[in-house]
Amino acid sequence: MIDYMKKNKIWAISLSLAALLVLGVFGSVSAAEFPSGQTIPASQTIDDDVFISGENVVIDGTINGILFASGATVTVNGTVNGDAVLMGETVVVSKGAVINGNLFTGAAEIIVDGTVTGSVFGGSSAMKTDASIGRNLFYGGFSLTTGADSKVTRDLYAGAYQAELSGAVERDLKLGAAALTLNGTVGRDAVIDLGDVDESTQSAEFMGYNPWISRYVEKVQQPGLVIADSAVIGGKVTLTSSVDESSELASAAASTVIYQTPVPYTDGQPQPMPGEVKPFQKDFTSRLAWSTALNVVRSFIRLFVLGALALWLLQKPFKKLVAAAYKEPMKAMGWGFVIIAVGVLAMFIVPLAFVMVGVLVGFLSLGSLLFVWFGLIGTTLSLAVLLFFFAVFTVSKLIAAYMLGEWLMKVLFKQTEEKVWLNLLVGVFLFVLIRAIPIVGWLAGLAATLIGTGAFWLVLVNRKAKVKAK
Repeated sequence: MIDYMKKNKIWAISLSLAALLVLGVFGSVSAAEFPSGQTIPASQTIDDDVFISGENVVIDGTINGILFASGATVTVNGTVNGDAVLMGETVVVSKGAVINGNLFTGAAEIIVDGTVTGSVFGGSSAMKTDASIGRNLFYGGFSLTTGADSKVTRDLYAGAYQAELSGAVERDLKLGAAALTLNGTVGRDAVIDLGDVDESTQSAEFMGYNPWISRYVEKVQQPGLVIADSAVIGGKVTLTSSVDESSELASAAASTVIYQTPVPYTDGQPQPMPGEVKPFQKDFTSRLAWSTALNVVRSFIRLFVLGALALWLLQKPFKKLVAAAYKEPMKAMGWGFVIIAVGVLAMFIVPLAFVMVGVLVGFLSLGSLLFVWFGLIGTTLSLAVLLFFFAVFTVSKLIAAYMLGEWLMKVLFKQTEEKVWLNLLVGVFLFVLIRAIPIVGWLAGLAATLIGTGAFWLVLVNRKAKVKAK
């Protein structure tokens, strides 16, 4: 039973978050506290769930219930006897803070140095922690740094571009990253997936120029593995990488080191001879939860980075799309269905018509215009198709995710001043978690695709109406 729960941990996480944010939040609003200010002083004790937001939220007092806080900066210095859901640009759980429950946090920068008796779930551009964590640490984002005084009593699961791990993980480590520096200790086994190191190296040099990364990450590490002399792994190590760095791990591992290439092999391939690289083969069920968790992290990073670029370079048109979908979501969903249906039908008709017209053009021009038709016109149509798929299957989800974050900030946290980065972060964080839930996630993804696609049509119609009005 314990093994089964481990294999399906991502489903448990997603369902728990969904239940907490949907049932727990909306079911307890009538009995919760909504402090008018941005600060709960050290002298104050609140025996209830608390919703608080503002530019600079500070929790110095004691909360005997669940804490929901959002703001540009959220700082917890006091005690929370319950779960804490913290969202903002910067979230800080200071050294003296105590959270007697689980911590769910999404931010551009997360700093956790206090005590969390439960598990920590974090998503951010950068996370630094010197905390004492009573259960597990789950992290998805760009950079994870655990300090020398940090302790994870159970397991650490992370998907990131880079990780620098000091301190202690008392049980297992499961990490998917491009760059890993290990200075601390792992009590039992370690599963490390570095992927294609050469491919990561090509993209690493551009990451430092992204303003949403360089603002919170001091240094972008080069892909690969660095094992310090102080590193200790109490069990076996499974390394998946395009570069064999198992010799570095051997000095730290108390048991065997298994090296695997990141390219999957089929069951029909011959077994390797002694000394050869072991084929990448694992039981499907044992990999399901881990691969799903990595997919969630990849989706979060992809949507968050694309959203950051959209807000940075194309904020005005992007906000118009979101506003159109936010104002009339059902209408957007209907038009989204029509657009996708027409687009799919066009995929069958346009190529056939293109070839037939090309034959006619070649006949009339004696072949002299075939290069222009199949070359330039064909390339233009191909780019249009790619743009259509990108808008329908990626941008639409980004629009819906941002809309979700904007709705939560307005309705739940009563924020009067719009904070675009917070809407993006909250929306993407919750959207990828909901998408990980079987069936429900598929339906949510379908709805997001339809609403986001329909937003393009609504903006176009509104623009035409304004032109006619002039």
